[in-house]
Amino acid sequence: MKFPKERFFWIGLCIVFVIVIFVLLFNNFSAQSELRDSLEKGELLSEQIGTLEDSLKQLEKRLRDVPALNSWDIDKFKEKGLQNPIEDLITDLRVHRELIPYKGVLGGTMNFYQKDDIHILTSKWVFASFDDGHIGGHMLLEYKVSNNGKISWRVIDSYLEVK
Repeated sequence: MKFPKERFFWIGLCIVFVIVIFVLLFNNFSAQSELRDSLEKGELLSEQIGTLEDSLKQLEKRLRDVPALNSWDIDKFKEKGLQNPIEDLITDLRVHRELIPYKGVLGGTMNFYQKDDIHILTSKWVFASFDDGHIGGHMLLEYKVSNNGKISWRVIDSYLEVK
């Protein structure tokens, strides 16, 4: 018995169709596997980012907890009338916004808004950040504490952040 040409065509077409389905299924399984691998890697990276963020927070806290003044500087400032020298210096600087040599923009007022952005470096110098809510900058200041506990400030240098 002879097969007509039309049957060969249909059988061939069915074979090609089955092959195409297998190829598509294989690619789909491969893509799903790659997607699962990517999701697992993403979760692992998220965990690592969280761990790094926690470590950074701990380091920042430890840095803030390191006293900028040694004990004899603190005793000297207490003798001059400061109750808590580091806090007193920070508090006093925050009321002296006239030290900031830049004007605010868009209705903002330059000031030392963030207490954590004022760093007592030594018994003579302070590094402070300032802003007006729109733009900001940093400055290095020299300070002196008189015998009556009065703190005087002098700007050594300052600059605005360019963003």
